[in-house]
Amino acid sequence: MTQVYIHGILAREYGDVFKLSLPNPKDVLEAIDCNRSGFIQRLIELQKEGFCYDIIIDKKIVTQEEHISGVKNPNTIDLVPAIA
Repeated sequence: MTQVYIHGILAREYGDVFKLSLPNPKDVLEAIDCNRSGFIQRLIELQKEGFCYDIIIDKKIVTQEEHISGVKNPNTIDLVPAIA
């Protein structure tokens, strides 16, 4: 199981901890959206307003999509507000 921790505005609106069975971390946003309707749409809205989120997998920040593909069965995923 993967522990997913949400931080910031999204945590207040959708919850801050999820336990998901995710062999591939690319599926994390869709999995949360299935459990909390509107999650992905809200993430897009926040990005348009200037609020961006970073993805941290097993305490390593992900900077490119290719880095997500190489990770299998992560222990933790954090979605944290990005600091510009």
